[in-house]
Amino acid sequence: MKHLSIIIPTYNMEALLPRCLDSLVAAKHAQYLDVLVVNDGSKDNSSHIAHQYQEKYPDVVQVIDKPNGNYGSTINAGLLHAKGQYVKVLDSDDWFDTVALDELLSQLQTLDADMVVTHFSQLGPGSAKEVIRYNTMGKEPYTYGQVYPVDDVLKDGYIRFFLMHALTYRTSLLREIEYKQTEGISYTDTEWATIPVFHAATICFLDLNVYQYNLDREGQTMAPAVLMKSIPQLEKVNDRLLQYYVEHKEGLTKERADWMKQYYENRMRILYKIYLLDMPRSDFKPEDLARLDDKLSKIGHQLGLSPKLYPENKLLRIEYIDYWHRHHDRWPAWLEKINHLMDIVVKWLYVRLFRR
Repeated sequence: MKHLSIIIPTYNMEALLPRCLDSLVAAKHAQYLDVLVVNDGSKDNSSHIAHQYQEKYPDVVQVIDKPNGNYGSTINAGLLHAKGQYVKVLDSDDWFDTVALDELLSQLQTLDADMVVTHFSQLGPGSAKEVIRYNTMGKEPYTYGQVYPVDDVLKDGYIRFFLMHALTYRTSLLREIEYKQTEGISYTDTEWATIPVFHAATICFLDLNVYQYNLDREGQTMAPAVLMKSIPQLEKVNDRLLQYYVEHKEGLTKERADWMKQYYENRMRILYKIYLLDMPRSDFKPEDLARLDDKLSKIGHQLGLSPKLYPENKLLRIEYIDYWHRHHDRWPAWLEKINHLMDIVVKWLYVRLFRR
């Protein structure tokens, strides 16, 4: 019996895919793994590399070759073939800590929870490393290995959102809810970290640092330069989450509904931050920010979102932001200090207006 299916979306990752797969097949209990490498129409040698692993580890690795359909389509293809009792996603430029993976496999044999949350590392340039521990975000640390009702954890209010790197789901749960990720766009890992939470009854935290999240790669989707070009995709994912919430809100407990509102607010704050603080001046279009304001105003009452999220008093006027973005690089050098102070003021206003 396979305890864990690992779906690996792969597109042009020939340089990093071996490290990813080596971290899995090296596990002492690899026979309990169901590794699904979903090749999303790669144009490099990724498929060939994956097939080499399949030939060497036929009872562990399976390759699924498909036309390019972007991230969500690879998850959907993997779920169709998943044989494990639980399922986890691993991006092909990342890897698992092999020792932690072995312990996860051991604990999954007897665990009975819809959601399993483990630690993960964010790895930056050089040796920079930050370990994200969800267990410490509550009023009191949750007991590792103990199963809790999901509503009790969400009611705690400290875990405002989950990230896909920490999550393992019971495979039968995803099939019961007919989970399907949006295809054709990136950033749909947000759906993976949100939609199943609506339906999971139980959750368990394990003291294992399994996922090693590589942030030090050119072209990485969370890199600022990539984010700037991906705003339409981020908005589409937000729209999908809102649509799912509206369609299912009647069946949600108060704890899950409140958590989703909070989660959606956080997603919108990210978009506002990109527009107001991160976007290059040459790319800034005030009409885009105005459109975002209009959209949020329309759905704000429906979700019961905080008025702090979109200031009715226009304290951050679009015209001012537009002028600043367009003309800052033309200012005389002696005004640089003033510009720096203005930067501080805008960020201070952002924190006061968009964060509770």
